[in-house]
Amino acid sequence: MSQENVELFRQGMEAFLRHDIEPLLEVSHPEIEWYPFSAQVEGDVAYRGHEGVRAWWANLNATFEEFEASIDEVRDEGDVVLALGHLRARFRSGITLDSEVGWVVRFRGGLAVWGRAYQSHAEALEAAGPRE
Repeated sequence: MSQENVELFRQGMEAFLRHDIEPLLEVSHPEIEWYPFSAQVEGDVAYRGHEGVRAWWANLNATFEEFEASIDEVRDEGDVVLALGHLRARFRSGITLDSEVGWVVRFRGGLAVWGRAYQSHAEALEAAGPRE
């Protein structure tokens, strides 16, 4: 089942990179809790459910002129997928962002139920917990 979760994660990321939210929602539970890269500056509050993810998506598109991410490594951790990569974006104000990013996503029943994007690989590794 866990390799299936890696594939589901990749499908969601491919949708994100194409700027296509609907396929992303298809691999997300209707009550998903999503903490984006910006969560720490947004009061560390989750976007909840598909409507919450849509609100996050609208904020993302309103804030950034361009955004892209690359994935360097994906780890199968059972019901959790850990991915490490890089995020590049340009705010509408012209300021650019070029940063490490780590994603930790928990799956249940073939859908993402919880996810968080971390601002460093170290934070994501710590959040994913020790490897067994």
